[in-house]
Amino acid sequence: MKTFRLPLAALAMAGALTLAACDSETPVGADHHHHDHSAHDMVTARPAAPPAVGAPDLAMIQAGSARYRNEARALAAGFVDVSGCVQAPDMPGFPWTGAMGHHYVNFERFANLEIDPSRPEILLYIPDDRGRMELVGVEFAVNAEAWHTEFGPDVFPEVAGVRYDPPNPNAAPGSLPSIAYTLHVWNWKENPQGMFAPFNSALSCPVAAD
Repeated sequence: MKTFRLPLAALAMAGALTLAACDSETPVGADHHHHDHSAHDMVTARPAAPPAVGAPDLAMIQAGSARYRNEARALAAGFVDVSGCVQAPDMPGFPWTGAMGHHYVNFERFANLEIDPSRPEILLYIPDDRGRMELVGVEFAVNAEAWHTEFGPDVFPEVAGVRYDPPNPNAAPGSLPSIAYTLHVWNWKENPQGMFAPFNSALSCPVAAD
């Protein structure tokens, strides 16, 4: 397990950027914020990490996120839904299908630059047939600028032997996707497009009633 901790000065910068991310997101629907992943058309699907490298981290991810299969426990632990249900856009050339679901972010975890497979910064949920939130995966996220300030330009965050995806240049300036390295892990719902692909083709967001 890799654990990186951020000095107090850098932590303050990361916290400030986190607040900017929260404040500048574009609302979609009641009490939700837009989690823009349009730049993921530049990311190619990747297979799961080789067992010798990825298995220990994947086991920790599974164990660390199991308690959050109960949404109430996630809310009590400080996770908050910032995105509503995110569906892959229906546009020519976009390489992904399916959905990401709802992004429940723990901003305290995001601010500290710690990489701990058992403590993801984001939980991914999708509504089931009864409207209850089902945990389908997790997402790891670190502030890119603060990360490189602390660890240098040639060190990149990774989990289970897989490097995080880069910040999204098409996201709203200051929003979390625009400033963060992120990595989706579909550990609770198998993804035909790959365990670490940004969208899960086995998922879809509920269609809003007219």
